[in-house]
Amino acid sequence: MSLKSIQLKQKLQQELNAKLPDKQNLPTDPFKEEDLLAAWKEYTKIVQQAGKHILFSHLSMGEPRIEGELIHLVFPNTTIKLEVEREQGELLGFIKKKLNNYNIDLSIEVNEVIAKKYAYSTREKFEKLNKKNPLLDKLRLSFDLDL
Repeated sequence: MSLKSIQLKQKLQQELNAKLPDKQNLPTDPFKEEDLLAAWKEYTKIVQQAGKHILFSHLSMGEPRIEGELIHLVFPNTTIKLEVEREQGELLGFIKKKLNNYNIDLSIEVNEVIAKKYAYSTREKFEKLNKKNPLLDKLRLSFDLDL
């Protein structure tokens, strides 16, 4: 580390800051929830076409909820939250540009109760399907099937 390298680094930082747009002059057009959902689906298609299947799966888990200019996302575990946070810059950049509103922000939460919706074992899968259609158990009994 030399004084010259520190000066050069500071100069580069000042140049980068000068190129950044003034946040006060950025557009903040109003938008509807339908507009957000359309932009969200368009972004998920782009992610899928880029081959980021895991991210696509995470973003497709549920629809985002909006309060003012804050987008709320709820995921069943912290792993998914961290993966979406890694892509948050690109996601927000796309949505802000698409909706022409640069005040939009993202809130990602973890709700472990949601994880209980997923059935992992064959018994859990059967019970979940049986709740939707009780005749399934009758079918299982009539053919003498095991789980």
